[in-house]
Amino acid sequence: MHLLKQFQKSGSFLLLLILTLITSSVFAEIGLQGYIINLRIKNCSDTVLYLNHYAGDDISNDDTARLNSSGDFVFEGKNKLDQGLYFVSSDAKKKYFDFFVTDSQHISFEYNPSDLVHSLTTTDTIENKKYFEILSYLANNSNSTTFRPCDSLTYILSHSDISAPFLRQIISKPFGIMNLNEKYVKACILPLDYQHFYESIKQEKNKFALRIYLDHYFDNLDFSDFRLMNTPVFSQRIDQFIDTISAIPGLPLQAEVDRLIALASADKLTEEFVAWHLISRFNTYYFLPGNDALYVHIVKDYLENGKIAWYYPVVQQRESEQARKFEPLLNGKLAPDLEVPDTSGIFQSLYSVKSRYTLLLFWASSCSHCRDEMPSVIKFYKDFKKDFDVEIFAVSTDTSSVRWKSYVRRHQLPWINVFGRKGHQSYFRLYNIQVTPTLFLLDDKKTILAKYLTPEKAAEIIRQRELEKEGK
Repeated sequence: MHLLKQFQKSGSFLLLLILTLITSSVFAEIGLQGYIINLRIKNCSDTVLYLNHYAGDDISNDDTARLNSSGDFVFEGKNKLDQGLYFVSSDAKKKYFDFFVTDSQHISFEYNPSDLVHSLTTTDTIENKKYFEILSYLANNSNSTTFRPCDSLTYILSHSDISAPFLRQIISKPFGIMNLNEKYVKACILPLDYQHFYESIKQEKNKFALRIYLDHYFDNLDFSDFRLMNTPVFSQRIDQFIDTISAIPGLPLQAEVDRLIALASADKLTEEFVAWHLISRFNTYYFLPGNDALYVHIVKDYLENGKIAWYYPVVQQRESEQARKFEPLLNGKLAPDLEVPDTSGIFQSLYSVKSRYTLLLFWASSCSHCRDEMPSVIKFYKDFKKDFDVEIFAVSTDTSSVRWKSYVRRHQLPWINVFGRKGHQSYFRLYNIQVTPTLFLLDDKKTILAKYLTPEKAAEIIRQRELEKEGK
């Protein structure tokens, strides 16, 4: 009986020991899967800090930490963080410094704000120690009088000697043997051998130089490493590329966009990010001519064809509907006809206008921007009516026909004035009017030449077309 009780006691102890070991193992596993970032800032007046990471153009908040009794801030969680570039900020939105989070997510930092760069120390020898060494080097070789570790690396490099052997060594390294910090530094530098080509493009309109510049623009960006999406440089490089190609007349933008997405296909997540980043950018079609055509191209030829994944069903419906609205209004398409009454109540058709050019104007007398723009429209009409055979078909979006007629008569607007609210078709639907004033420039066959213009831009397009006709 005594032996039995001893066995039961021993058995209970053994069971407890086994459970303790299992529990410890589970918690150890959670610890390995999660993250712990310990931060000590000397002479810090903040009591709360925030952990953030770069997500394309956006900043994502990941965690909050309070100053503990040891004088440290500790960020911790059971799940691993997305890999990329992170920074810590205060309640006052003060940014301290950037650092990398990669596979190893148990990291400690020490930082003295009075010694901006050289005091940064870390237990992470793989990524951040090397990165802080790079920052220290740049601080010692910077032309800027105010160097801060919270500045963007592209800004820091623009004030540094980027031809220095230290940086040239990083640039010359193959992506396959580079750490993330080195890939980030390399991506922040445009290919040095091709800088002079861009100046040649702008000054001499050298097509050969342009092709070389565009073909090598992304040489320093590793599309196969999805972690670079979580740094600011990735979207910066894409946006700068789009700005460059959009500013060059006659360049086939769709072919360049296709080439960009093909480069991004080195990694599926990168490819999706690039496609959706471009969709977001090209949706602002009012301000950059041709963006609507690129938007429709990506939605129809990449998303609807299944080459790029949709995010959510509601997003799929929204983007497909938007593309359907844009497509009939792309440059080169025949403008939809409008039949709307003039000030006398007689219906006028857009297609009945016989002129070399037609400026289709959507406006409202109640719209302050339209009233501000009207003197420029009047000047354009007087300058171009006779010499270039231009007519204006002005569609009022006013809710009051009385107010509209009063404005037309009071200001003696000399072109075709019609009231859009009483037409046979909805101008909102046909022309996707979101704001006023909105101007479309049409040719003699009512083909859309350009849209979302100012009168000055319309004048520039007409003059250029007429010069090209004359072979000048």
